[in-house]
Amino acid sequence: MHKDEDQEIPGANDGDRASTKAQIAGLQQELKEALDRQTATGEILRVISSSSKDVQQVFDTIVQTGLTLFPEATLSIALKADKQVQAAAIAGPDPLNVEAWRGRFPAPLTRDTMHGFVILDGAVIDIPDVASSSDQFSQGAKNNFLASGYRAVTMIPIVHNGNAVGVLALLRLSPGGLEEEEFALLETFASQANIAIENTQLVNDMRRTNEVLGTVSDQRAKYIPPQLYQSIIAGEQRAAIEARRKKLTIFFSDIVDFTEITDQLEAEELTALLNEYLSEMSHIAQAHDAYFDKFIGDAMMFYFGDPVSKGIEEDAAACVRMAIEMQNRLETLQDRWRSQGLIDQPFRARIGINTGYCTAGNFGSSERMDYTIIGSEVNLAARLEENADAGGILLAAETYSLVKDWLKVEERDAITMKGFAKPIRTYAVKDIYDEAPQRSSVFSREDEGFSLTIDPDRLSRKSKAELIDVLKAAVTRLE
Repeated sequence: MHKDEDQEIPGANDGDRASTKAQIAGLQQELKEALDRQTATGEILRVISSSSKDVQQVFDTIVQTGLTLFPEATLSIALKADKQVQAAAIAGPDPLNVEAWRGRFPAPLTRDTMHGFVILDGAVIDIPDVASSSDQFSQGAKNNFLASGYRAVTMIPIVHNGNAVGVLALLRLSPGGLEEEEFALLETFASQANIAIENTQLVNDMRRTNEVLGTVSDQRAKYIPPQLYQSIIAGEQRAAIEARRKKLTIFFSDIVDFTEITDQLEAEELTALLNEYLSEMSHIAQAHDAYFDKFIGDAMMFYFGDPVSKGIEEDAAACVRMAIEMQNRLETLQDRWRSQGLIDQPFRARIGINTGYCTAGNFGSSERMDYTIIGSEVNLAARLEENADAGGILLAAETYSLVKDWLKVEERDAITMKGFAKPIRTYAVKDIYDEAPQRSSVFSREDEGFSLTIDPDRLSRKSKAELIDVLKAAVTRLE
């Protein structure tokens, strides 16, 4: 059975009972104050953890929470700003007193002011009674604080990275010093203000670092092929001297008679024209997922099939379609440059395309390396480009075998290359069947020992009759 607080204690006199009640009341008050302090600091920590980007919200929470523990006081946080001290947050029960205190900012950052002394010397100021104070700030304190009705003031430095950067101030209307627990609580508030500043600085530093890294990354990406850049970012590509064999489709191109064109243009005009050309071609290459290997003056080298391949046939098709789009785009650019008077002779490119096994990987030294491809198939692609027509595209036999179902070509002279046992048959690109509606009925087949292309829409009645006779004769001989 529980005893009521007023129930008499056997053997105790009135004095003992009163003393016991007082002790219980004192313990209850201490417990309440401890819980209030814990609640206050917990609320500030919660705001700190959820507002890492907003230090102002933390400062406002500190002074507002402080009012629950010092309900008749005014609390403020002021920070150093160049040669001044600026108010960051102020809270108090009397709006007039709050505004009167706010009106004293900005204050000069000098040792003859309280805020300046606390910040510059990192010292604590604790004046229990402004009216009877006789320290170095007594006269100023009397003029400033007493005029506003304040009789006691405590100022604690907010220290960041070993230096005072601000002041936490507690102004009271009644004289008297702080209890040890109260002073410790103010020190906790000052530490929490510092945590907020550190968190904000950390976030800002991280943001600036990310911005710098982002800028560097964006710039670096312009020097590295997109596929290689993504592989490095994804951790799929190592900076190690290593290589592997892969079947690729290689693309080479350069400008016909570029030396003569350079002699006719000023350096600035040539630079602008060449950069526009390379930019336009790069956009097309990127749209077709080409791997950017290198630019060599006016020449370009791309390849398909590494580090990502869509399949040997699909890689070859993408390369050829890219080449055709580039030549068409160059025709448009050439017409505009002529109309602008930038060129007075044809600006045309030669393109060579080959498919074959190459060695792909990092080549160079452990300090400086380049991701590229090497091998006789690469050399063959370069040789095809040299033998292509101005404005034309020349394919090796293997590339043509992968795209022959939809590509109209004209066979050209075979190329003899060192490292190849037989001469390489070559084919000049003429058109794409499935992109020419008027030629939708074109029939084309080619294999070892025969080549057949028929475009019925271009045949006259007489030509069709003659072709039928030729085909019948061919069938008779084959049978």
